[in-house]
Amino acid sequence: ADDWDAQMLFFLSKGYRVVAHDRRGHGRSSQVSEGHDMDHYADDLAAVVKHLDLRDAIHVGHSTGGGEVVHYLARHGEGRASKAAIISAVPP
Repeated sequence: ADDWDAQMLFFLSKGYRVVAHDRRGHGRSSQVSEGHDMDHYADDLAAVVKHLDLRDAIHVGHSTGGGEVVHYLARHGEGRASKAAIISAVPP
C-alpha cells in the first residue's frame, strides 16, 4: 500500500476517507504460506470492508489488486461499493 502514498494524500486533502491494505503475504501484512489465491484475497478484502463498516466505497485496484477488486465484487456483491477503478488488472 505504501506505493500509493502520493495518491492517498491527494484524496485525503480533498476530504475523502482513504483505506489501503496490504494483501496477505505482501507489504506489511503477515507472511503466510497459504491462501494466496483470489478467493482468499477477495474474502480478506470483504473482512476489511466489514470491519471498518465501509459503505459506498470506491475501490481502486492495480494489477493483482484490480483482479482482487473484481473478484471481491463478484463474490461479495456490490452492496458496500459505489464504484471501482480497475487499472491494468490481472484476470480475477
